[in-house]
Amino acid sequence: MPELNLVSIGTLVILIGFALIFAGTLMQTKGKTKVEGGGVILIGPLPIIGATSERMLYMVLAITMIFFFVFILLNYLR
Repeated sequence: MPELNLVSIGTLVILIGFALIFAGTLMQTKGKTKVEGGGVILIGPLPIIGATSERMLYMVLAITMIFFFVFILLNYLR
């Protein structure tokens, strides 16, 4: 039964992500928009982080660390 809740939460997070991307494209103005991005690939415990700017690098690194600590906390509570 707990798996159903995690699947629902995961689906909701994905839908919120799509909604945010859609809203961002609607609010985009021509010529004044600067797009930055970043991403993480986790291979075992080793993260491979890429970003288009130093600011995004630190943001992606912070988000990765938050998710890592949440993962450790959830495994510890189980």
